[in-house]
Amino acid sequence: MLHCRYVALRRLAVAAILAVCIGAPIVEMFDQWDHTLQDGNDTEANVVIATLCIGVAVAIGTAVVIARIRALASNSRLYAKAPQVVSYAATWLAFPIPASSPPTPLRV
Repeated sequence: MLHCRYVALRRLAVAAILAVCIGAPIVEMFDQWDHTLQDGNDTEANVVIATLCIGVAVAIGTAVVIARIRALASNSRLYAKAPQVVSYAATWLAFPIPASSPPTPLRV
């Protein structure tokens, strides 16, 4: 249950980050409240930069957690291994033996 909430929260955060990164430049095109060229203060660009920093932090955090889970899984002592007979049978069945020779135009 906790995993589902975490996934839903992460998807919501990614959607919000994308909405800000796409919506802020659109808002910048139609804004009337700040004069970027006169005072050099661009509020929308600052919001996009802060949002992208949060997005990078979420991506790095997710990558670290996934790497840690994979490391724990690879260090576990439970191994599943097929018996030798099963692996030999699977290899033998993977290469079918033709029942007849190929037609004359296909012969080399």
